Amino acid sequence: MQRRNPESSHKPLLCLRLALCSFPQLNSQNKITIRFKSPTGYASEQFYQHIWDRKYIVPPPCPPPEFHGDCHPNFIRKAQSSFSWDWGPSFPTVGIWKGIRIVGYNTVVIESVTVSPIWYQSIDAWAIKLQIYLRATDKTQRVAITTKIPELGLSQQEGVALESGASNVTFVYKIPSRVKKWWPNGYGGQKLYDLTVTVQGRFDPNEESKTVKVGFRTVELVQEPLPGGNVSGLSFYFRVNGISMWAKGSNWIPAHSFQSSVTEDYVRWLLESTTAANMNMLRVWGGGYYETDFFYQTCDELGILIWQDFMFACAMYPTTEQFLATVREEVRSNVLRLQHHPSIVLWSANNENEVAYVENWYFTNVAAKTFKNDYIELYIDVIRDEFLKYEIDGGRPWIPSSPTNGKLTEEQGWIAKDPRSNLYGDAHFYSYLVDPWDWKLYPPTRFASEYGFQSWESVESLANYSLPEDRTYHSEFANHRQHHPLGQIEMLFEISRRFKLPSEPYGQRDFPGIVYLTQVNQAMALKTETEYYRRMQDTFLADSSGGTQGALYWQLNSIWPSASWSSIEFGGKWKMAHYYAKEFFEPVLLSPYVDGDQFLVTLINDNTTTVTGELHLEVYGFADGFQPKSNRSLMVKQKPQSATVVFTEDVKTLLQRSSCVKAADCFVVASLIVPGSDVVIGVPNVYFLGAPKDTTIPRASMKVAAVKQVDGSPRVFTISVEAAAVAPFIWLEATGIAGRFSRNGHMQYHPVEDVQFTARSDTNAADLRRSLKIMSLMDVY
Repeated sequence: MQRRNPESSHKPLLCLRLALCSFPQLNSQNKITIRFKSPTGYASEQFYQHIWDRKYIVPPPCPPPEFHGDCHPNFIRKAQSSFSWDWGPSFPTVGIWKGIRIVGYNTVVIESVTVSPIWYQSIDAWAIKLQIYLRATDKTQRVAITTKIPELGLSQQEGVALESGASNVTFVYKIPSRVKKWWPNGYGGQKLYDLTVTVQGRFDPNEESKTVKVGFRTVELVQEPLPGGNVSGLSFYFRVNGISMWAKGSNWIPAHSFQSSVTEDYVRWLLESTTAANMNMLRVWGGGYYETDFFYQTCDELGILIWQDFMFACAMYPTTEQFLATVREEVRSNVLRLQHHPSIVLWSANNENEVAYVENWYFTNVAAKTFKNDYIELYIDVIRDEFLKYEIDGGRPWIPSSPTNGKLTEEQGWIAKDPRSNLYGDAHFYSYLVDPWDWKLYPPTRFASEYGFQSWESVESLANYSLPEDRTYHSEFANHRQHHPLGQIEMLFEISRRFKLPSEPYGQRDFPGIVYLTQVNQAMALKTETEYYRRMQDTFLADSSGGTQGALYWQLNSIWPSASWSSIEFGGKWKMAHYYAKEFFEPVLLSPYVDGDQFLVTLINDNTTTVTGELHLEVYGFADGFQPKSNRSLMVKQKPQSATVVFTEDVKTLLQRSSCVKAADCFVVASLIVPGSDVVIGVPNVYFLGAPKDTTIPRASMKVAAVKQVDGSPRVFTISVEAAAVAPFIWLEATGIAGRFSRNGHMQYHPVEDVQFTARSDTNAADLRRSLKIMSLMDVY
């Protein structure tokens, strides 16, 4: 909690920092008094007061009934999703869930230190620009300010005269030693340096110091005309340290409804699961929280780039004097707190509020001018203005919304005519009553910052929060946890496009099979859509769409056990989709697909060096054992950071040479091999030539043949899986033992295949083997 004026006492604040008081303001006995109101009651009061004072409703007044939520979250600065969302419950909390204290000082105290690295590219040298925010007591005084980065040999001292109250000072220092740059995951290391600022008054024996970890990197959001001269629109991608990068990742939501229950161990597990899946970016979504210092520190350490939303989502907002004053304080507090983190590369003013206004989600066209003025006042005149005060030298880009048209939005007066344009900015895309394996559904956007499909969490996870009778597809429990309107129907529809449903899909017996199929469907849908975006990075269509440079699927984590878009379950267990993400985000990827009557393979290379390999294409039949029905190979080469079609063949020819009676009988395995070896570059990619429901797949008996410790480690094991026939979507579970497999949900097309398991805590081979369960597609029926 941060009070600018120690006498002020009533601000409805969620996320401010601390109270600072000089000792003359403190008595021998001091107390902090905080009065709590019901958040739902306060929000309701403010809503009706706004109608009384300003004579119009700020929508939406309440969430859809399927959310089982509470009303008016846009009138209180709390996590908007705490009043419910289509993936989470309504638990608008009350109380202090972090430490609280008064900081007293005799002379001067450091409030914040912001750091902006400056790179002189021509000579590969660095400097830093510091802004140090101070508070001094009531008399003018001279202080010594020392700045040190010991590892780089930097030590500078300045004498400064401070007036009473708040002030800030700015210094620029050249770095005397060679700097190791900070890089995103997959591009290099994440070197961090300790920077310490110390302040000491002339007659004060006590020092005030603050240490932050800094990384040296530059970041640009590149929005410029595209090469060739015949492509309309602008690019939208990130350039870090002068290197263009393809953003791969997901969206982060609050890890728990009750933030005091979130442990650092759990946050680290989720973030390490991100980098383990070859991701380099997370978007901290605007309906949750500005995350903890530990969260951003861990992202710094792991090389996870952060697209940071301000906490405004899916609503119009009031612009009363009191509300805007609170927002200014919120922006100042959080930008100052987070500015030094190299992981944060973009701030966005809100989630989906520009598109909500333009598309009239909340019937704002009845007073369009009023809501437009409110929108610009909040996000441009207040949030952008405050952000630019504390984000020194424009070291980080800022956008007005997500999705947005970026520069075009600004040119069009901060609200674009078409925020969903595929020629500018980023895009959010959802479509459900569809065949999600059809890649032509998906928009050829410049940057996909939200997209996804639902699945249910595993029965193992649900069993911790439900009774046996709850575990049916349309039980009261299932319908209460499913907040997305028509969500249950949509998942079954999507599954039915490619798979047969179990004989009793709504009964208790087949509930585990339905849950499994929702995860298969989600995994394959995300794979299809993401691979399409990756293939499109160098392709522009006739209407100038395409040139996609990023894919952040919705969503990484879950806030409670339920149906949701997450790829990681509540508690940390990976869904099948997360195992697929690990593969479809591989730096080097072969992506097979069918376009009309052509079978094609695109080779995608995110690396900064050329990749050369031998392309192997093997065609297998589901009912024809472990020997491929045909194979082809050819040498291929792919230049850095590009995607190109490297193989084309008529589907009819492929089926004929492989003796496939119909397309659904067969599948293709595409592998890239290091020339002259058996080493696979990336991972083999399996492509279904037809829908599994349109062929006969033999039931494959499977067993765990062996479990062995790796190098004596109590946490790493090799599991050998034996199958009697080709087994699609093999799923392994270590019941009761938390951890992750090296792959899962995969096609087994060899008699024995090895999978590695990494446990979150120590275990042994015998206990792990007893815990293992295994199934594949045909076990559902």
